Amino acid sequence: MKNLILAILIAIVLTSCFGMLANEWFNWNMSFDNKNLEPLAAVLAITGVIVLLVVVGFIVAISLFGAIFLALLAATIGLFVAGLSVFWPAILLAIIIFLLVKDKKTPAY
Repeated sequence: MKNLILAILIAIVLTSCFGMLANEWFNWNMSFDNKNLEPLAAVLAITGVIVLLVVVGFIVAISLFGAIFLALLAATIGLFVAGLSVFWPAILLAIIIFLLVKDKKTPAY
């Protein structure tokens, strides 16, 4: 819990510092309804939009890789089942031969 609070405080300080710096250097303003927001509110609004876009991008990337992984897994399982259904008589015969030929060791008392 302590680390979470510390991370939030560091994020707020960095956002505030870099936002004020960007406002002073590049003189950009954000306005809603023809009213300029104060610099801290503008920085926080832009930071919120950027965080939202990062989260959406992460979800899209994860869902894309998840869909590809799920399709590959389904194809692999399908090929395995298809191969098993085609070769089951040969596999059954090999298991029977293995069970008949293997050495039966009896314990020595």
